[in-house]
Amino acid sequence: MADIHINHTRTEGTILTGSRKGDGVYEIVKDHTFRSSRHVSGLYIRGSRNKESSWRINAAATALREAGHTVRVEIDDEETRSFAEIEAEAEARADERAERAADRAGRALSSADARRATADQISKRFEFGQPILVGHHSEGKARRDAARIDSHMRKSFEERDRAGYWANRADAAESYAAHRKDPFVTLRRLERLRADLRALERQQAESAERGWEPGERTTRRVRELTEEIAGWEELVERAVADGVKVWGPDDFAPGDYVRYTNSYFQVARVNPKSLSIAWNLRLAPKQVMTLEDATLGDGEVWTHIADYTKVQWRCPEAAMAAWLADGKVPGRKLAGEASEAAPAATVREAQAAAKKVKPKRRADPKIPKKIRVECRWNSTEATLTWLNGRGQPHKDHPAVTLTAPEGTKYIDSVWSKVLGVQIGEVLAAAGYAHGRGGWSGGPGSGLTGSVVPIPKQKPEVADKQPAPGPAIEERPAGEPPVAEVGEGQVPVDVPPVAPVTEAPTSTPEGVAAEEKSPLTRDSSGSTRNHAGPSGVVHSDYPLQAAPLKESAMTATKTPTAAAAPAKAPTKKATKPTKVREAAAVEAKVKADTQKVIPIDRIDRDPAQPREHFDTEKLAELAGSMRELGQLQPISVRYDTGTRRYTIIMGERRWRAAKAAGLTEMTAVVQHNAVAGSRELLARQVAENVGRADMTAMEEAKSFKALENSGYTVEEIGRMCGKSPAYVGWRIDLLKLCGSAQEALAKGHLGLNLAWYAAQLSQANQVRFLSKYSQGAFNSDRDAEAFVKACRAEEQQREAQGSFFVLADETESKKGDTQEALYGPSEASNEERERVASERAALTKKIERLSTAGEILAELATADPEELALLLAGAAGGVAVHTKRMEHLRKLTGQAISNLTKAQAIASVRAGAIEINPDAVADAA
Repeated sequence: MADIHINHTRTEGTILTGSRKGDGVYEIVKDHTFRSSRHVSGLYIRGSRNKESSWRINAAATALREAGHTVRVEIDDEETRSFAEIEAEAEARADERAERAADRAGRALSSADARRATADQISKRFEFGQPILVGHHSEGKARRDAARIDSHMRKSFEERDRAGYWANRADAAESYAAHRKDPFVTLRRLERLRADLRALERQQAESAERGWEPGERTTRRVRELTEEIAGWEELVERAVADGVKVWGPDDFAPGDYVRYTNSYFQVARVNPKSLSIAWNLRLAPKQVMTLEDATLGDGEVWTHIADYTKVQWRCPEAAMAAWLADGKVPGRKLAGEASEAAPAATVREAQAAAKKVKPKRRADPKIPKKIRVECRWNSTEATLTWLNGRGQPHKDHPAVTLTAPEGTKYIDSVWSKVLGVQIGEVLAAAGYAHGRGGWSGGPGSGLTGSVVPIPKQKPEVADKQPAPGPAIEERPAGEPPVAEVGEGQVPVDVPPVAPVTEAPTSTPEGVAAEEKSPLTRDSSGSTRNHAGPSGVVHSDYPLQAAPLKESAMTATKTPTAAAAPAKAPTKKATKPTKVREAAAVEAKVKADTQKVIPIDRIDRDPAQPREHFDTEKLAELAGSMRELGQLQPISVRYDTGTRRYTIIMGERRWRAAKAAGLTEMTAVVQHNAVAGSRELLARQVAENVGRADMTAMEEAKSFKALENSGYTVEEIGRMCGKSPAYVGWRIDLLKLCGSAQEALAKGHLGLNLAWYAAQLSQANQVRFLSKYSQGAFNSDRDAEAFVKACRAEEQQREAQGSFFVLADETESKKGDTQEALYGPSEASNEERERVASERAALTKKIERLSTAGEILAELATADPEELALLLAGAAGGVAVHTKRMEHLRKLTGQAISNLTKAQAIASVRAGAIEINPDAVADAA
């Protein structure tokens, strides 16, 4: 039996000595977390340095004694080291680990490179694609060499994987010190250490109250934690002195925006250790998340916790609102400047001053606060009890006994549907409704829920002075003047709204979408609203119209009956002053209004980006509007010169309404829209771009119009939700000649091929289209390669001072076109001889591929079972030969691609005419 010595010190940790290999000691103590290492002289417990001795020492000693070994245990927990010494030693060990890992990674990488070089050296004796010659005298050596190649390649891959592993270990060890001293990581570490210290201090206080002496281990641990916390706090103070910003509750006010995880979130509450930020997972990721985005229908706000140590920067609420109004999101510099201009302390003071001290509202004791419903299973009666704020029966409201309808029972006790309907009727009759929150309890104790009184509606009082009318358009000639509208009357030019019978409380989806956000445009699929999800999507471009507050009006299919003459108002209105009249006129000019307009007074905009409309989809929309009417208003502007309306957005609905026979349409009149302005054009383009039925040429013309208006390509892309590259590609299509644009519009020319063709000159575009229409190319890929080669030749000839023009297709160009690649003055005799020599060598190499083709044909027609039988015993098996074929296929694909390009270049040069400007000038 062995004489075992277990020693524990703070410096060395727990180490077991006296054991030898094969004596059975390791098998016993490994269950007590003892491990072995070449760097430690004995068995050790991992992570035992600089810590108190573990109970595992006594457990291991007991197990060894039971096995018959002699065990001696020495523990020294008194000798401790300072926090600075412990951290310095940890960093030194990390540096040693980094060096060892880097050395191992280097050796593994060198071994991998050597293995690969050896495999490459062996493979040089094989011709490319040469198979093993079965029955030949070289068969044995070839198989051995193939096996050696496979072995070296496999070991090379393994060594490279080992090199990557040790390289990662080295990087982790090198970043140990930086991570350990990171101020934000340190702040989170301090939170944990302070919590541990408070727990130990509470334990000491409880021991003192009971008259117990504090334990030595607890006292030492408190001393060590206090020293460690002081050391980390000193590190944080040095970081702050060096300019690191440590965020806290004093740096924020409710309503501010915090940069957190690379997005802005509005602050709902400022807590001592964290921020409660607006959070809506359905909208994430979003650049700016506001409290409005996180507010539910019942007013509840979803929030998420943001740790101060992960905060990036702050932006005041007012500054963020101004930037969002301009369609911008501030960066670190702008947000920092705004934060300095409006500190959180100033914002909190302003918020405190703005708060009005409200008198404390006391609950009315006469109003019940809750109800309790009691009902047994399969019972015919139930009891509803009104409760006060203390949960006791209300003295002014007696209990109500509910009886099940004749022939039925409350089968599900308090959860019966019939009982629920009766409870609702009783509450409504008493003037109450179910409050927020769910029900609590069950059949045994009864079901309890809160109730609130239904607020009484106050009668509407007519204003002393009538509000100014919403529209200021001039009355067209020939129309009778509109009389003043008195109480209870309907304006003459507005048809009455038909009552909705199916869902009286619902709101038209188009209006709901407009009220939700001012940045709206129609979806690409359809512009009409359905009974299902809304067909309106939202754009982030800030040039959209302001939200509408009026409800949408349903268009009628028949002319509205002439209204009776308006009666004079019963009470004479006060005559407004000039100041009031001017203010009313200004408000009318700025506000967007909604009204019903005769369809024959609406014209299309000649500058409308869309020119073509799908007749089938237009007929579908017309049929829908014929049955349901107009569900979403269009946007128009009023022209004072012609006294007519011009469509801004909604021409498709206007066309469908005319086809459906509608005589009037509901429209939003945008008074601020200026004809021909770039803002109006931007709104029209942003509303139409992206629709499925908008052609590429329409998009190109729209983008070009915006570019001519002063917008950059980047700004156009942001407005329309497209990338700058997409916008640039579309604008390049305008370089196409007329016939090419017509071919693209009809679908005879692909979009990608059209873009490549647009890079050619106008003359070469026409000639290329002639070849393309005659079927000169096997596929669009061949045509694309031809166009690329043609463009490269154009650029080369332009650099040489000549023009490159494709020749027309004639009989004289047919034949051996390879001899026409060089003109009479393009190459010297030496160059021609070199080309002829290399051509002969290359063609001989290509002819040698016929042998490889025969081998591939044999493999293609061979029986798979026979192949498996023959190749399974070869070096590497079937897998090695499959990899070799995959490599050959990859090289074959690359060779075919190069030959396709070469064919395109040869066709371009052989079928071209070179025009030298100097020669033309001399001849003239």
